[in-house]
Amino acid sequence: MDNNQKLVSGDAWRDFCDRLKAAGDRLLGDDFPAGAADRAEGYRHLGRLLMQGWIEQVEFGDRDFPVMYRHNDDVMRWGGPNVDNTYWRAHVSAEHSYQITGWLPPGAMFVIQSAHGEMHQNRLGITAERSSDDFAVGPDGSFTFIASATPHDGNWLSIDEHTDHISVREYNVDWGVDEPGRFFIERVGSEGQQPDPLDPAQFADGLDRAMAWAEDALVFWNQWMERSRRAAPPNVFYGPRSVPGGADAIGYGGCSYELGPDEALVVSCDVPDAQYWSFMLYSYAWFESLDFANRTVSLNNAQIAVDPDGRFRIVVAHHDPGVQNWLDTEGRPEALITFRWVLSTTMPTPEGLVVPFAEIDNHLPDFVIRVTPEQRAAQFATRRQSRAHRFRC
Repeated sequence: MDNNQKLVSGDAWRDFCDRLKAAGDRLLGDDFPAGAADRAEGYRHLGRLLMQGWIEQVEFGDRDFPVMYRHNDDVMRWGGPNVDNTYWRAHVSAEHSYQITGWLPPGAMFVIQSAHGEMHQNRLGITAERSSDDFAVGPDGSFTFIASATPHDGNWLSIDEHTDHISVREYNVDWGVDEPGRFFIERVGSEGQQPDPLDPAQFADGLDRAMAWAEDALVFWNQWMERSRRAAPPNVFYGPRSVPGGADAIGYGGCSYELGPDEALVVSCDVPDAQYWSFMLYSYAWFESLDFANRTVSLNNAQIAVDPDGRFRIVVAHHDPGVQNWLDTEGRPEALITFRWVLSTTMPTPEGLVVPFAEIDNHLPDFVIRVTPEQRAAQFATRRQSRAHRFRC
């Protein structure tokens, strides 16, 4: 039976629904957490993966008329997203050339890749990687470049016969101040043309690919988190390195913290010589960023107070310790801390020390910056406003 027949008969849709049910049952396996809160997070995570797979494979899969769409945003979180990034993607083909235009606010940056496949489908490859530093940007922040298989004068991103998408990491560092950038893509030669109406056979194929995207991601990232948990002993940081399938410009490191209800982790580190750097918390099993709009579950180089000795200290704790650099665990007894050094000439590794919460001050210098409850409330308000500004306006 071909895809047209499968769609008309309803078999394509029934198969899609049966596979979604099976994916929900997969969450009941012994390799996934079993508590009530964990199950709720797991089913929500599956729904988010399905939304992302649908967007990827059904809504924006047209390589003749591509769209620069946001993914891995404040809702559809997967694969350890950087909450300071606005992620953009567009599906492309080496059969065509594409013009990408856009605008960056003053001081902003992005890293762009031409890539194929997905890490969680074991076929991610990178054709080319550039940063905004590599492109000529106008005085007003505007830019234009060509993505093509054949070389092009000026701003050019290489693609090849394997490339199926272009991926952009836009960095939004100064929350509440930074304007989000703009990205637009158009196939060269498509001016004045329109895409064809919805093709039934292609839609049936999109259903299959969308579900496969979610099925694979559900299992892969759970296994990834287990490997991350075993990368070093609890509360010990492992050093930064590039991740296969990630960006060469980014050095990733981390720590699996384990804290009792009355414990905290005091982190100290030299400041990296990086264009951007940050620390973030991620949930086990799902590798989702935590509630970054309402809690300080992430801190970047514009938010972290650097001490007079050239180092910085961060307190990872279940409750507010009254210092500016607080990573809020949401009360989770364990989770993953990931740090990123981006375009950095130095690669320091942080140190962590578990201490009783009541004794945190004994392990911090007197010059560490403190905050009042009113100042903390202002931080939360800025985070909520930034989320709305970046994703909901």
